[in-house]
Parts: sequence; C-alpha cells; structure tokens
Amino acid sequence: LQKKIYKKHMFISHTSQIHLSMSERIILNIGGIKYETFRSTLTAQPETLLGKMFRDQNEYIKNSVNGNEYFFNRNGEAFYYIMEFYRTGKLLWPIETKKSQVTYQQLKEELDYFQINKSKVCSLLISETTKSTIERFVTILEQLIISHYVNFDNKISLSVGNNDSRLSQFKGCDFDILNYMEHQIEKYLVETFSELELKWECQRSYDYYHNYPFFEIEITFSSPFEKILKSEDAQTHIGFTQAPINISEEKIILNVGARSNTLLGTMFQDRNKSMLHPINGNEYFFDRNSEAFYYIMEYYQTGKTTWTIETEKIPYKQLKEEFDYFQIPLEESIVLCSLAIEAVKNKYNNLILAFEELIIQCCNYLRNNIELEIRRGNIRIINKSGDRYKFYLEDLQQFCLSKFTFSETYIILDNMENHVKDHLIKMFSDLGLKWEFTRAYGYHKICISFSFKNVL
Repeated sequence: LQKKIYKKHMFISHTSQIHLSMSERIILNIGGIKYETFRSTLTAQPETLLGKMFRDQNEYIKNSVNGNEYFFNRNGEAFYYIMEFYRTGKLLWPIETKKSQVTYQQLKEELDYFQINKSKVCSLLISETTKSTIERFVTILEQLIISHYVNFDNKISLSVGNNDSRLSQFKGCDFDILNYMEHQIEKYLVETFSELELKWECQRSYDYYHNYPFFEIEITFSSPFEKILKSEDAQTHIGFTQAPINISEEKIILNVGARSNTLLGTMFQDRNKSMLHPINGNEYFFDRNSEAFYYIMEYYQTGKTTWTIETEKIPYKQLKEEFDYFQIPLEESIVLCSLAIEAVKNKYNNLILAFEELIIQCCNYLRNNIELEIRRGNIRIINKSGDRYKFYLEDLQQFCLSKFTFSETYIILDNMENHVKDHLIKMFSDLGLKWEFTRAYGYHKICISFSFKNVL
C-alpha cells in the first residue's frame, strides 16, 4: 500500500511539472549553448544568482532575449554541471579532467559567478569524488568479470596493493578501498552477478621482502557455455522482458503504450488524459538530462538498452538518476549479467554464421567437402587438391575464414562441438551434411562433406 501511495505521489508530482505554463519554461543561453529548464528548478536554490533572478518579485528586472530566453556570456560547457546541480542537487563533475573538457578552475569560476555556495559545492564534490573513486574501482572489477566471461574464462586472480597493472590507475588506494569496504564490495558483486553464480575469495597477505601488505582476490563464476546450453535456442538474444509495443497506439512525442508500470506509461494511460497539458499539440517537456534519455527512449522502443559499462558520455550514476526519475526498474544484475550473457551468445552465433557462410561458399564453387585445421592462433584450410582449386581456396581463406575468431573458435568447439555439429546438420539437411571432428594435441581438425544430389 505504501508503495502504491508513493508511486501515485511521484506520478502527481512529476506530472504537475507538465502543467506549468509556458512562462515557467526558461531557456538559458550560456555562451551560445542553450539549456531549457523550469523556473521552479532554479528557484529551488534560492541563494544562487539564478534562484534570486527568477523569483516572482524580481520579474521586472529581467530582460529576456526572445520571449523566455536569457543570455549569459559565460562558459556553456561548464554550465552543464551547474545545470545538473540545479536538477539533481549533486555536482557530477568528473574529478579526472581527462574525462571532461572543463577544468576545476573553469568550473569554480562559473560557480562563483552564479553565486553557488562554494563550501556546499566543495562538500558535494568531496562526497561525489570519494564515491566516484570507489565506483571506479568496482567498475573495473565489473569490467574484468564481463571481459573474462565473454572470453570464456571463468576465473580471475588479482593481487591488490601489489602493483597489479589492471588496477594501476588507483596508485595504491585500491588496497585502502578493500581495507575499508571488502565485505560490501563482495556482497555487491555476488548479488549483481548472481546469474553468473559468482564467488569471491579475498585474503589479506604480507610481502615481507618488500615490507607491505596486499590482498589476494580470486573471483570465479559459472562457465558461459552453461548459459548457452540452458537456453532453448542459443540464437535468442537476451533483453528486458516486456510486452511488445502496440504500433496502433496513438502517436505522441513519446510512444510508451507498452510500459504501463513506468512514469510515462502511467501518464499516458487513458484514465490520466485529463491531467495532461501538452505544450504544443502533442509535445511534453521534461526538465531532465536529454543525453541520458536516449537510453530511456531506447528502452521504451525495444525493451532493451545498449548502454555499456564503458560508456563515458553517460556514467552509470547519471543513467540511474534518470531511470529512477522515470520509474524504470534498472537493476545492475539485469543490466550487467544480460550484457555478459548476450555477448557470449553473440560469439556463439557469430561462429555458427561463419560456418554457414563457409558451407554456402563451398556450394557456390560446387565443392562438396572442406577440411579445416583450427588452432588457438590460426585457422587454415587443408588443401588436398593441389593447384587445381588454388583460387577457390584463396577466396575461402580471404573472405570466409576471416569471419572466424581464432582463439574463440578453438574454445567454443572444445566445449560445444556437438551443438555446432547438430545445428549445421539440421540447417543443411538437404545436402546430407556430414561432420567429422578430431581432437589432436594443440589443434582441432574438422572435415565437412555433403552431396548435391537432392538440390540439383
């Protein structure tokens, strides 16, 4: 009941913003870069320049450029972080200047100009920076887990505080992070990657020769092949399970008919139409991060998000802020595990497609057999026909074998050869395809043969 009341309250509070009159919408032109917001967003910080400027009692002193547009001859790129401060109450400026075109000095000058309390901002920045350092450390662990998983390696060994190159950017503070938060990090990763059955072992050790402590970490998780085998169809992509969008829905700027459990889905239900007040026919304005909304719109359209953990333009915490605002359930375990599992399935699918294309090209040359030698470092066609079919083999080598990823092909066949075989025999049943697979020391040998008598 409390959840229902809270959701109703959130819906009313969010939709009340849409009811605001056009005079409430403000365009801030900062050095040529335009930001659109609500007056109430600015006046929520009444001690700041913009908060004071847009108070009702100061209406007479403002001079707009064009209706509701106001120009400031300031740094438009730095103002991005100031605008986010007004919207979220957080300072999301990245401490690593290489990730931002805006330096701390530039940001500080703009904060001074717009009369934003420096001690308050400094406190926010310290808090966000500390959290960011821990988040970056956890993000690297997430990346390592996903990277190992999609490369069919289900074990990671780390030496933290002992100059592990994979954690070099932390310059020793990785040890301190684990020293303070090892149990919290373990709990988070185990829960986040529960679908991968992740296990975490961390032990504190001491290097007596160099005279410093370090942590030894071992992370293990289930084999990616188990997930493929458990799937009824290995070529089915993983996404967020949602009902398909009804294309007959009334078209508005946001087509959200199938996501009724979200803010926008609730807003545009028939029973709530009386509460909606579009700005211009069918346009609705939200004072939110437009770049992050790309991924939200993608979710509404497809039920999936293509955001990846390496995305630098929109950090995960910003994305999560927007998903929370629009009441979209975004769970780390769903996002990260889905990305990892789907990547593994894509590699399996790509191998299947490469074999299919190879067989089709053989048919194109009316060749009814091919032999392959597959090693971790290369794949080659075994030529038993001499120079007679030299050009045909060169074409296959150039255009078909290039589709195979050597090490992945070797590993997938090592674990799933029977499944690849069964798929190809079923796929090319008209050819009566036969598959012979031989494991040898350091390589696999495959002989594929078929007949054209049923197709010619």
